[in-house]
Amino acid sequence: MNLGIELEYFNLAVWFNRKTLHAMLQALVEAGVSVKWKETPEQFHLLVNTTDDQSDWKMQRVNGSYKLHLAGIPVHDKRVAFVLESFIEKAKGHAIIKTIFDDRVQMKHIRYGEAIRIVEIKGAEKKVIYEKSFNVTMDQVIAALKRRDLEERIPVLRLELDYELATLFDAMMAKDNVQMKQSKERLKQLRREMLLLEA
Repeated sequence: MNLGIELEYFNLAVWFNRKTLHAMLQALVEAGVSVKWKETPEQFHLLVNTTDDQSDWKMQRVNGSYKLHLAGIPVHDKRVAFVLESFIEKAKGHAIIKTIFDDRVQMKHIRYGEAIRIVEIKGAEKKVIYEKSFNVTMDQVIAALKRRDLEERIPVLRLELDYELATLFDAMMAKDNVQMKQSKERLKQLRREMLLLEA
């Protein structure tokens, strides 16, 4: 990571599962950063004590995942900047990272955990240092559409699972073998879909 004098993260959006979130906390602590957190059923509230300030990161808890969404966050502590960028990559998150050097500014656009464009601004000059070429396949388009619907689909899927479990329970109480078989098959399908969505 190219660390300058000052960094700022814009349009930061990262989804953490519990394992990745704990790994990020551990990485911050190992880097010598003091962190405190408080967790409620709806939110994970993280206070990061940097060399010059305290950053307040609030993550919404949605369907077992934690969403960190920040419109703009200055990061002056290089340890925090390094850990944050590495976990944006690991969690396949999005961000625009503005790095200020003595003589120039660099804008790095990250989508799904990888840099897609790096622009350097020096005075009135603007130069594209890197731009990822895109060869989009139909499979990638379908995957992108599914990903966009992910937030909407998971809650519905959970309701369908609950309904099918209730149906199976009623069938077991009534000793209805046909309905029991149908419900078990439907639950297998829903479980497969849930595993694919959460992968």
